Amino acid sequence: MGETNKELRGVKGWLLLLCMLLTIFDPSIVLVNLFVISDSARASYDLHPEVFRLILISGILGITLVVFSMYAGLSLWRLAPNAVTTARLYLIALAALSVLLSFLPSLLGVSRDSQGAVSEVNLLNALLTLVYVAVWYSYLGRSRRVRATYGRGEKKAGHEEG
Repeated sequence: MGETNKELRGVKGWLLLLCMLLTIFDPSIVLVNLFVISDSARASYDLHPEVFRLILISGILGITLVVFSMYAGLSLWRLAPNAVTTARLYLIALAALSVLLSFLPSLLGVSRDSQGAVSEVNLLNALLTLVYVAVWYSYLGRSRRVRATYGRGEKKAGHEEG
């Protein structure tokens, strides 16, 4: 069993993919979406100030999530203490934010006309994000590589000898 744990130990395979997603790909996608959406909606800011507020709040939340994502990914990559817990907290925050962003236009009083097809896209995006979160959250709990690399208690991950 100890030999198997040594073979599984390390940031490789699916765990490496998760680290890359959290540190590189997910933040890049959020930032590109933020720039594209804010640029395309710029013309309507004067007519619909609520759209500006929506994009501003979404942007602040998105950038906060980008920082958290990068922190969680780097924690996993560097075998930091409590890295798995940090990654799980990030995934929970991602799920909560995706649901919140689905309702944010209505909460901010953005009219149905101003929302257009965006509200349907937001609901689909939230659903896909929830699936993404469920898959990776489950992976962190079930993976033998994660257990071998970070241990069950995980506080001393990366600091264990042997």
